[in-house]
Parts: sequence; structure tokens; C-alpha cells
Amino acid sequence: MLKKSALKDGFKKAVFSLLSAIFWVLVWHFAATHANRNLLLKIPLPWNTFQTFWRNLSHPDFQKAVGTSVGHILLGYGSAVLVGSVGGIVSGNSRFFKTLSSPLLHIVRSVPVAAFIFIAWLWIPSNVLPSFISALMVFPIIWSHVDAGLSAEDGRLAEMGRVYGLRRSEVFLRIRLPLLAPHLRTACITGLGIAWKSGVAAEVICNPIGSVGALLQRGKATIEYEEVFAVTLTVVLLSLLLEGLLKLIWREKKYA
Repeated sequence: MLKKSALKDGFKKAVFSLLSAIFWVLVWHFAATHANRNLLLKIPLPWNTFQTFWRNLSHPDFQKAVGTSVGHILLGYGSAVLVGSVGGIVSGNSRFFKTLSSPLLHIVRSVPVAAFIFIAWLWIPSNVLPSFISALMVFPIIWSHVDAGLSAEDGRLAEMGRVYGLRRSEVFLRIRLPLLAPHLRTACITGLGIAWKSGVAAEVICNPIGSVGALLQRGKATIEYEEVFAVTLTVVLLSLLLEGLLKLIWREKKYA
């Protein structure tokens, strides 16, 4: 009965998501039609954008650019998860380290991503910069959520584990880590979207050869509006796909 209810809820959610997407495509269509008819702005129609998108999918250069950008962003994202998790764990267990690292986290959160891109570009090659920027923008999110998760846990549970003779490592793996998992999951899902936005922004600015950002820059330079919209649609779909896969994998591990 519970499984049937979960399937029903999942079906309703999928239908509502589809209807929502259709609604906004219609809004896009009517806005573009009005703007183009009255010569207000040049906005590609959804159908033309989708045609360009499908045409791009079969082009080897486009496929290579997508693969390059996915590699850039996942490398930066994975590095951010590792650094943020370790930093958050240390910060959650050391008040001195938490105070010492607080200004660094505040600076990274406050400074615009474009400023970091231009500063880092002084020393970091263009083909490495997107990964670095993705990692830089995501690691404070992971760090803060892990720190908050450790700070919010009930210390009596860890104390009980030590009373029953568990070693410190066992207390962390069996008690603290399962309590921390929901915080880390939220941070990872949120951070994945940030990694995509910041990584592609870095590609647009530093323009590494054979990347999605370079395609956006080329489309803008040649005033190919359908191309710019189609590549942007690609970025959105890739972000949604990877986020959906992350949620699916995490859910399977959680309830296995």
C-alpha cells in the first residue's frame, strides 16, 4: 500500500513538472512572438531553439564540447565535496579552526564569481580555470552544511557509543556519519547547480577551446540567437540530469 502511494505521488509530481515546463515554454513562445512582431527584441522561438538543439546533438564538435565541460565541472565539484567535507568535519570538531576559517568562507561567499574568475585567470590556465572556479564556489556550501550537521547532533549519542566501548572512528562511522548524511546530501544537491553555473561562466569568460562556454561565446559573437539559446538549454538539461542522477543514487543508497 505504501509503495503504491509512493508511485502515485511520484506520478503526480512528474505530471505537474511536465505541465509546468509546458506552461513556461508557452510563455516563452508568446513573449518571443510579441517581441519579434513589434521589433522590440530578437528572441528565438522555442521550436527554432529545439531544432537547433537536436541538430547540435549529432555534431561531433558539440558532443566533444559537452564532454569537456562535464569533465571540467565534475572535477571541480568532486574536489569541492572532498575539501568541503574534510573542512566541515574539522571545523565541526574544533572551535579554533572554525574561527580561523570563518573569514575565508565569508570572502568566498561574498565576492562575485566574475571577480574570482578574473583574479584566478592571472595564474591558472584557461583549461583548468572552470574546474577551479566550480570547486571554489561549491566547497563553502559543503563545508557549512557539514559543520552545521555536526553542531546540531546530539552529543549524548556519541557519548553512549563510547560507553559501549566503541572507538572514536567507530563512533563517527556508525553514529555521527548517518546523522550527518542528510545535511551532506542537501549540500551536494545544492552545490551541483552552483558548480554548473559558475563553471560555465568561467568557460564563457576564459573561453577554453572545445567547451560549452566557448560555444556560447561564439554564438554571441556571431549573433546566432538560436545557437545561444540551444546551448543554454543544453546546460540546463545537463544540470537537471546530473542532479536527478545524484538524487536517485543517494536515495538508493539511503534506503537499500
